[in-house]
Amino acid sequence: MKFFYKLWIQWRFTLPVLLILLGIMLNGYAVMQFVMRSLTHSLPTPSPSISQPLKIIPSASVANTNIQVASLQKQERVTAYPPKFGHFPYSEGDTEKMIIIGSYAQHEYQRFEQLAPEAALALMKLIYAARDEGVWIIPVSGFRSIATQDKLFQSQIQRRGSPEAAAKLSAPPGYSEHHTGYALDLADGHFPKQDVTYNFANTDAFRWLSQHGKEFGFELSFPANNLQGVSYEPWHWRFIGSPNAVRIFARAKQTSSENQTLN
Repeated sequence: MKFFYKLWIQWRFTLPVLLILLGIMLNGYAVMQFVMRSLTHSLPTPSPSISQPLKIIPSASVANTNIQVASLQKQERVTAYPPKFGHFPYSEGDTEKMIIIGSYAQHEYQRFEQLAPEAALALMKLIYAARDEGVWIIPVSGFRSIATQDKLFQSQIQRRGSPEAAAKLSAPPGYSEHHTGYALDLADGHFPKQDVTYNFANTDAFRWLSQHGKEFGFELSFPANNLQGVSYEPWHWRFIGSPNAVRIFARAKQTSSENQTLN
């Protein structure tokens, strides 16, 4: 009994002290938790733009706009050059962006003709509108590289005897509207073997183009007695149905307007 009595005497004073210490520890722990939660909520939450750098990917429209701007800047540098034998300078269009508008000739002579997208789509509308009226318009020659034009021009020099005489019928390399992808030669499908000849002026296709070509953005590049001094080409048409095309042919358009004023 004395043992338990002594034990009770000792714990009577020790137990309150332990309980007080335990309370202080629990209160301290609670205070620490409260402080940590307060600090966590007060800190700003990192945004995705800070923790993960954004990757800006240009849209297709922006990319296309950049390509068009670069093409126009290139064309503006070229058009600063003076005309040559009555022909204005033109830069080559981007063939990777062009659309095949049809094939011409057969066997080893067959070739696939291309135009710039907006000119190609306008041509398709024109062809089907004409076909609804029984007129068969076919493309003969679209985009033409400077290298190809050089071969054609050299052949004309051999036939005509001089560059000046050759330029009446064929543009020097670097000066052909065909380089742009916005000009082409057309023919009447009902009159084979008369392509790129003056007989085209007597066909239903030419008459239809003369009446409706502008409705689709096309105009005759070299009418009779034009101020550029180039021979009459009833088969050669250029697309001027967009701001981009108008800028490409700005100098030629100005000359064409002056020609109409004089006539």
